[in-house]
Amino acid sequence: MKEQPVQHPDRLAGVWRFARDLPLAVLLALFILASVVLTWNHPPVTTALLTIALALQAFYRPTPGDRMVMVVAAILGTAGEIAEVRLGEWTYYAPDLVMGVPMWIALIWANLFALFGRLARSWSALLDLWPGTGTVGRARVRLLLAIPVITQWVAALLLMEKMPLVWGLYLLMILIMALCWRTEKDLLLFLTGAVLGALGEFISIQLGYWSYCNPLFTEYGVDITLPLDWGLSAVIIHRVAGFLDRRRRKRG
Repeated sequence: MKEQPVQHPDRLAGVWRFARDLPLAVLLALFILASVVLTWNHPPVTTALLTIALALQAFYRPTPGDRMVMVVAAILGTAGEIAEVRLGEWTYYAPDLVMGVPMWIALIWANLFALFGRLARSWSALLDLWPGTGTVGRARVRLLLAIPVITQWVAALLLMEKMPLVWGLYLLMILIMALCWRTEKDLLLFLTGAVLGALGEFISIQLGYWSYCNPLFTEYGVDITLPLDWGLSAVIIHRVAGFLDRRRRKRG
């Protein structure tokens, strides 16, 4: 059967959507990274800069659910950071820590996960414009996207040095994503979070801003689970935020 092309109302509008959103997202990513890397020893300055970035994301062309993503990421991310520090997984070296974490930790989580959503939408817009990407072609694209995701899952499960309970929790989250959260958006979110989150954290660790207590790769101070942590977090937080936003809209 001949492959049917995906119908696009206006290809030019799709080009504009991609060209409009991606530069802003890239600039935001650089601004957020610079805010942390360059002002680490001055937490009030870091807080002010991240607040500016968050306000820009909240009010400049947000899509439905973006603000809920910020709220969910800030709450779950901050709680997770405090728990991990208390459990001895990693240590921060910034001044003026609050419960072991920087005062701006909620802002960085809110900013990053809203940014992951913006970037994932940009990649989706790019795929919409890809020549010959019809119904069957788009399925092939999803298969190609799944390959690095599954590779990371397998590598992390085989190489991570975690207690059985933690290993089992990772396996459970991977199974949930594999069974329920396997849309193109999920894959794009996972890859975006895994690459950008891990890269930003790697840079910060090399600069001595924080460190893992028992990293697998001791030369670089990072663990095999680093991309997996960011990728799974990106999908879970966006899914939870999407669910809550739909509930809010129904009630409203």
